[in-house]
Amino acid sequence: MEDLLKPDYGVLVLTVCNFLLLVYLLKKFAWNLIIGGLEKREQQIADDKKQAQDARAAAETLKQELDAKLAQISEEASKRMAEAVKIGEKQKEQILSAAKEQSDRLLAQAKAQIEAEKNKALADVRGEIARTAVLAASKVVQQQMSEQSAKSVVDRVLEEIKAK
Repeated sequence: MEDLLKPDYGVLVLTVCNFLLLVYLLKKFAWNLIIGGLEKREQQIADDKKQAQDARAAAETLKQELDAKLAQISEEASKRMAEAVKIGEKQKEQILSAAKEQSDRLLAQAKAQIEAEKNKALADVRGEIARTAVLAASKVVQQQMSEQSAKSVVDRVLEEIKAK
C-alpha cells in the first residue's frame, strides 16, 4: 500500500504532457470554434433582446395610440349622448307644448259647446215656460173660474208639463 501513496514521476510527466498536448490541440482546432460559437450565440442573444425591446416599445406606442383613440371615441360618444339628450328634451318640450295647446283648444271648444247647449236649454225652458203660461192663461180665461179652480187648472197644466 505504500507503493500507492508514492508518486510515480514517469506517469506524472506523461499526464502533464498529455494535458499540455490536449490544451494545444484544443487551442489549435476547437478553441476558436468554441469561442466563435459563444460569440455568435452572445450576439444572437443581444439581437433578440434588442428585437424584444423594439417590439415592446412598438407595443407600448400602439397601446398609447389605442388609448388615445379610445379616449377620443369615448369623448365623441359622450358628446353625441349629450346632443341626443338635448334633442330629446326639445322634442319633449315640443310634444308637451303641442299637447297643452291641443288640450287648451279642446277645453275652449268644450266650453263653447257647453255654453251653446246651456243657451239652447235656456231657450227651450223659456219657450216651455211661455207656452205653459199661455196655455194656463187661455184655460183661465176660458173658464172664468174662481181662484180655487184657477189653482187646480194651473196644477193640472204643471202635471201635464211634468209628464212630458
